[in-house]
Amino acid sequence: MSCVSLSLSWKRFHSLQQRQQAGPSRKYRGNVVGGQQANASAGSAGSAGSRVSVVAQLSKSSKSKSSSSSSSFSSSRSSCCSRTAAHSMRLTRSFNRGKRKVLRQKLPLLGQDSASSLVCRSELYGSSKRESCEVVSCDLLVLGSGIAGLTCALEAANYGTEVVVVTKSNIMEGSTKYAQGGVAAVMGQGGGGGRGGREREGKDCVTHHVEDTMNAGCYLNDRKAVEIMCREGPQQVEMLCQIGVPFTTVKRKEGGGGDKKVLHLGKEGGHSHSRVVHAADTTGAAIEKALVEKVLRHPKIRVHENMFALDLLTMPHKGDEEQQKCNGNNIGCYGCDTIDLVEGSYLRFVSKCTVIATGGCGQIYPETTNPQVATGDGIAMASRAGALVKNMEFIQFHPTSLFVDKKSSGDASSVKQTVEENKEEEDQQDVLKNVFLISEAVRGAGAVLRNTRGEAFMSQYDARADLAPRDIVARAIYDQMRLHETSHVFLDATHLSEEEVNEEFPHISSHVSKVLGIEMSESWIPVVPAQHYVCGGVLTNTSGETNVKGLYAIGEAACTGVHGANRLASNSLLEGLVFGKRSVLKSLAYMDNVHPLDLLAAEHSQLSLLRFNGDDDDIDGMTIVGVAGDVDGDDGQQVTEYMKSIQNLMWKYAGILRNDKGLKKGLKKVRQLRSELQEQVEKSESCKCVKHAELMNMVDVAELVLIGARKREASAGLHFNVDRPERNASDAEDANAAALNLSTEKKKEL
Repeated sequence: MSCVSLSLSWKRFHSLQQRQQAGPSRKYRGNVVGGQQANASAGSAGSAGSRVSVVAQLSKSSKSKSSSSSSSFSSSRSSCCSRTAAHSMRLTRSFNRGKRKVLRQKLPLLGQDSASSLVCRSELYGSSKRESCEVVSCDLLVLGSGIAGLTCALEAANYGTEVVVVTKSNIMEGSTKYAQGGVAAVMGQGGGGGRGGREREGKDCVTHHVEDTMNAGCYLNDRKAVEIMCREGPQQVEMLCQIGVPFTTVKRKEGGGGDKKVLHLGKEGGHSHSRVVHAADTTGAAIEKALVEKVLRHPKIRVHENMFALDLLTMPHKGDEEQQKCNGNNIGCYGCDTIDLVEGSYLRFVSKCTVIATGGCGQIYPETTNPQVATGDGIAMASRAGALVKNMEFIQFHPTSLFVDKKSSGDASSVKQTVEENKEEEDQQDVLKNVFLISEAVRGAGAVLRNTRGEAFMSQYDARADLAPRDIVARAIYDQMRLHETSHVFLDATHLSEEEVNEEFPHISSHVSKVLGIEMSESWIPVVPAQHYVCGGVLTNTSGETNVKGLYAIGEAACTGVHGANRLASNSLLEGLVFGKRSVLKSLAYMDNVHPLDLLAAEHSQLSLLRFNGDDDDIDGMTIVGVAGDVDGDDGQQVTEYMKSIQNLMWKYAGILRNDKGLKKGLKKVRQLRSELQEQVEKSESCKCVKHAELMNMVDVAELVLIGARKREASAGLHFNVDRPERNASDAEDANAAALNLSTEKKKEL
């Protein structure tokens, strides 16, 4: 499978650059799509520099807060770099013509390489700096506050690294919080002490976990990455226990007659053994809470909430010529530009290393279990910066999301009233707009899927029946819905007593009772597949490194190769824990070699093409809204309609079942929509609002999914093309072996 990176019509981009450099304007103009760049070998330093995407037209300095406006660099681990940084700080920050001359006179003192590195960026300082930007400097910038991002932040901070975590909403919001199942890990304690004879399964081992993961991924996984994840996972689970995550335990009889508490291990689809460590049915929330508490107490970590990332700060990177030839670019990343969703002011983060931990892209589909912040921003930004993206066609649809028939059970207002009457701490917006997940652990506890006729049907599709991997179960449900012309199927968990349901699935049973007024132990639950996870993302090696120097990716936003064509249940939290930690050591080594002048250049680098309407004087009064907000007027309605168009288009052409004709048509429509949006932004010279910028990210990611789906030669796992039959297991393993040879070489180059 070839990697993908979005390209741009450079004629349009250059025309915008010329207009931008012609002189200052009172309008915030620009184009998020215009920031996209091809992952091709860089030409001259000037042409590479012209692709830099940074914010300008920034808020006035009077609005900056002194506590966070410090632009002093963190102490370097190298004494040489420390002396250079100290000298650099004495240079002026105001790059007018006279002061640029003084700077060039001082450059020879810093060494020829450093001088040429900055001189080649001289055109970056040509743009007007009428207003100042609040700048936050740090060693490591983490974009995202899920399990991967916070694990990375804590690990780096424990080494004494200055870390900044930037998150789109509040620090708790994200997909991690909604994870119900648990963390798959071989904990070496034997059976889980649960129901259904789990003690008789035999002893589990890492090899079993590896094979289950490979099998679920149709052997398109990177076996080396899978082995690392399964081998290092138990240690990370122990770390979670140490920081206070309240995992569910059971008592086990010891040889001496006493009782010992051990972790309760659940079993989910695709697993040969019970190995899912969980905290009842709210595992993600329990983990997130513990990580957040530790992050907020750490003196080396600063958190910035409600910040929307606009674009990465990228500049030419002077590195090894042979490495540049292999990687296909010489771009380096030095931070990110953001806008405060509360105050409407711009903030630039300058860092030695930047980590993309922004999660998935579920909002490109009409029904998703993802929170509304999951619009694929990190993947889109990385692709625009020249990062390679892989396996985006493998979109996982969870088989069992809660089906709510508003026609028969009441409209949104009645659901809202039910929630208010219960007076629980349930987020009303989530109840009304988010698709609620029914954990796979319910089927692991013995629940059975039934069609509307009451027939158990999974044994017709797979020998593992209801515990088959998710791609198989989702297609089976979809087939039953088409066969019987129904909008859902049922999940029968009535074999469980009320006590068992309340003990093992308190959150799920409570939600079902509130929304539908039924009890899990007495009635069947209506369920339907919904988008849940993207198995592809920004291509990385097993240390989180991308082909853009200084840029790392972890969690759902990354493609480490562990999932292959389909993710095994409860491997997502595991991946975030393992590779969140592993990304730190390489990044620490890279930080030691980042030159202070590169950071100085990033701080003053060229203005971004992504801006918003509004004059300088009323920037704080701008309509800055996120994906869940409403935009007044015709513009807001148009943005909303565009979002709906993307979602419906992706479900129609890149859903559970696909075909060649549909994929071709879908890609054509997405590209037409992208072109239309780009022309509108160029004409108005601005984005309408943050929701508009999110739309552009959604369009970019949708295009990546469709490109990957069209290039995939045969059906595999989550990508089921009815015109291209699936290979058998032996063929898949042979093809995977050949592909991994290429993939391994590519990852070595990173």
